[in-house]
Amino acid sequence: MNKAVFFDMDGTLYKTELILGDALNQTLNKLDTLNIRYVEQPMNKYKKIMGVPMTEVWNQLLVTRSEEDIKSANGLLQEHLITNINDGKGELYQGVEEVLSHIKEQRYNIYIISNGEKAYLDAICEHHNLEGLVDGVYSINLINTSDKSDLVKKVIEEESVKAHYMVGDRASDFKAGKDNNIEIIGCRFYFSNDEELKEADYTVDSFRTIKQIIN
Repeated sequence: MNKAVFFDMDGTLYKTELILGDALNQTLNKLDTLNIRYVEQPMNKYKKIMGVPMTEVWNQLLVTRSEEDIKSANGLLQEHLITNINDGKGELYQGVEEVLSHIKEQRYNIYIISNGEKAYLDAICEHHNLEGLVDGVYSINLINTSDKSDLVKKVIEEESVKAHYMVGDRASDFKAGKDNNIEIIGCRFYFSNDEELKEADYTVDSFRTIKQIIN
């Protein structure tokens, strides 16, 4: 059975903050024209809930929460996020390629496990040439629940791997690790929360520090 390391994407591998503000503002401007109402200071709200599935994001950000409104808002945001990715406005955290290469040298499989949309995740991997380092990209949309723990379990079963580490920055990552008996590496980066990070077995302030743990 191959051993594996699971990574979250937003705020862990990718500096989502570099593209999120612009994409969200463009989306909200369009929602104004559609008379779809949203909460005050939506970016601040989004930062607090970063890491939850997109349906939950829009349940929190929209005042009107019809299925049609959520679908419209999310479609617009995904479109703008992917455009910003392809325009080179975002970037990986410093050392990501180096650390992933190191992990591969240690004979681990690498999987991205995210609450993000599949097209969005694929756009990041393609633009930043991660395909050769990553063995699989799994979105929460692949399962019927919104629980990342279930997604991690699905990957373990489908890929027939022994997961050794779950690397992430938010509570959903840490819960997914604990529920599946995986050691947790918490990243104290842009979207992280110090209270949530207490659940991690290890905490890093630099992505390159992960090399010292997975060795």
